Amino acid sequence: VFADPKTPNPDFAGRAVSDYDIYSLYYWINTTTVKNVKVRQAMAVALDREAIRKNIGGAFVGPMADGAIKPNIGVDYAPTGMWTDMFGQPVPDKGDPELAKKLIAESGEPAPTLTLDYRQTPVAEKTAAIVQASLALAGITVKLNGIESGKYYSTVYDKPNDFGAGGWGADWPNASTVIPPLFTIKGGWNLSKYDDPAFNAKVQAASVELDRQKQALAWQALNKEMMQ
Repeated sequence: VFADPKTPNPDFAGRAVSDYDIYSLYYWINTTTVKNVKVRQAMAVALDREAIRKNIGGAFVGPMADGAIKPNIGVDYAPTGMWTDMFGQPVPDKGDPELAKKLIAESGEPAPTLTLDYRQTPVAEKTAAIVQASLALAGITVKLNGIESGKYYSTVYDKPNDFGAGGWGADWPNASTVIPPLFTIKGGWNLSKYDDPAFNAKVQAASVELDRQKQALAWQALNKEMMQ
């Protein structure tokens, strides 16, 4: 249908559209087992996002996300700088194992051994192997825990291991349908089990803010805080 991710072939011109859907794909990290923020940052920095995207469909999957809020949600989106300057230097799509090692050293802890929960499908098996290999370059050992595909979310919601894949879509164009459910303990889909009273209070304040521009700035800041 498409010659490239944006251009329909002639037979489909005017009938095929390529743009953002509502979903973001991400890796949740269980903050009750991976408590050190520097270790969590190292995991993100070490990840070979380029190889993962290639395995699940390449450029047609979409661009690299820099947070939970997508650009097509409107004014609530702003770049977080996650892959440009959040860690003091750019992080390439293939990951940066040396920067990850530096972050682990800053954590004051040895490189961890972590368990990855993943769906048992042919594509997800290959993705899990990419995750395992890319984190190994930073000294992080990853054990693989395959879960029957139809039981994946019910399993990781109740009994998550250290990290795993997830996806989320905004229900309507306001980040109130993204930040609270993903990152507050009462939100309903907080697979990371993140529970910080100060953050929860800021989310609640943003949720009831009636000045739409002020609310948008609050969601932008909260999205960046979560990525950090």
